[in-house]
Amino acid sequence: MPQFQNGAASVHYEILGEGAPLLLIAGTASDGASWGPLLPLLPGRQLILVDNRGSGQTRVDGPIELAEMVSDCAALLDHLGLKRVDAIGHSLGGFLGLALAATHPTRVNRLVTMGAGTISPKSRTLFRDLSRLYFIVPATDWFRLLFQWLFSTPFFVDEANVAAAAAASTAYAHRQSPGDFARQVAAIDRGMIVDLSSVACEVLALSGDLDLLAPSGAVEELHGKVPSFSHERIANAAHSLHWEAPAAVAREINAFLR
Repeated sequence: MPQFQNGAASVHYEILGEGAPLLLIAGTASDGASWGPLLPLLPGRQLILVDNRGSGQTRVDGPIELAEMVSDCAALLDHLGLKRVDAIGHSLGGFLGLALAATHPTRVNRLVTMGAGTISPKSRTLFRDLSRLYFIVPATDWFRLLFQWLFSTPFFVDEANVAAAAAASTAYAHRQSPGDFARQVAAIDRGMIVDLSSVACEVLALSGDLDLLAPSGAVEELHGKVPSFSHERIANAAHSLHWEAPAAVAREINAFLR
């Protein structure tokens, strides 16, 4: 169980495969396991999966901050003796990747963000409500509500599929607790001031054309000050675009990183 200490946090990570290093930063309520469908489609890479504070097997007490999550990523590269890496970040992880590239510009070769955009007041209210409800409703019901924002219509055609996904999410050994979800939501609300015009690497922003949390305009707005970025839309995919369209997402990533 690879762990290293960064400040007050015991940070968990996993390494899979061999090749040029590629850091993968998960989103809110997610950890390294969230990359599952994409991993076999990224050949010839040393895949480095990090659990953010408040998720997976990373452990830290008290409030958490986005800047600390960025620091964990930089410290992980130091821990592994890596000077520069390519990086992919999903949702919150996309913002963390941008912040890493802005605050440590010599450490990131290229960056892919997925489903990363500015957060609307509607989305902030949604996550605050989800944070409150997670303490008082059964976990399977809570995941069914969350899925409404992560997946598009085909996911819901078969009720057995929805029920099985909710049951599997609930039974996951390292499922995020209600308290940890609340800590991550609070960290997002507090935010992090970062000058994205300092991002020195090329950035590819991927977004699902059916994404309710990070629609195209929000993606463009977040990346607007990045000096060199392109935006590609993935058809028939919502916020969890690497689960709904892993092959299309992998094609874009592999072409960009080559």
